[in-house]
Amino acid sequence: MQVDFYFDPVCPWCWITSRWLVDVQGQRDLDVRWRSFSLFLKNAPTPADSGYDRYWSTLRALRVVEAARDRHGEDCVAELYTEYGRRYHHDRERPIDLPAALGSVGLDAGLATAADDESWDEVIEQSMKDALAVAGEDVGVPLIVFPEDQGFFGPVMSPAPVGEAAATMFDHIAALASYRCFWELKRDRSGRPEFGPRP
Repeated sequence: MQVDFYFDPVCPWCWITSRWLVDVQGQRDLDVRWRSFSLFLKNAPTPADSGYDRYWSTLRALRVVEAARDRHGEDCVAELYTEYGRRYHHDRERPIDLPAALGSVGLDAGLATAADDESWDEVIEQSMKDALAVAGEDVGVPLIVFPEDQGFFGPVMSPAPVGEAAATMFDHIAALASYRCFWELKRDRSGRPEFGPRP
């Protein structure tokens, strides 16, 4: 099964869900395409807004993702996002040292110059349009799109289940996604993000 997973490195909930999906990928025959989704571009914060610098820094990181994808293909994106997540969420490296992150996954550190190249925003915006066309405008990340253009925001969880429990949860979510009549399940979050071990 092919699924598209949309991510912004700034989002801790997205990071947790992405690690869950990596766990599931090893247990189910999943082909995951890692797609850019900028909360900076979606929410258009101003410099006076809380978190402006964080969202701006991860838009710059996503530009580098797209430059790396353009040069090296899809396979490098999962590794680069994983390296971003290690640095941003586990090591609290803010902003992410983009040349060092690239070098850590064997990519040319010179790709970091893409961070200041606004032309990559068009590629990111198209990725976001693809997601929003399926899931609607009132969503962010994590966002998963299943076959036959069935997708939704989530799942949001903390901590994420692991092993067979992770795969079982995925099976249930994929089953719900197959029903075109299904729209939403939600409840209040009562805790903070709990990350698993540093990958």
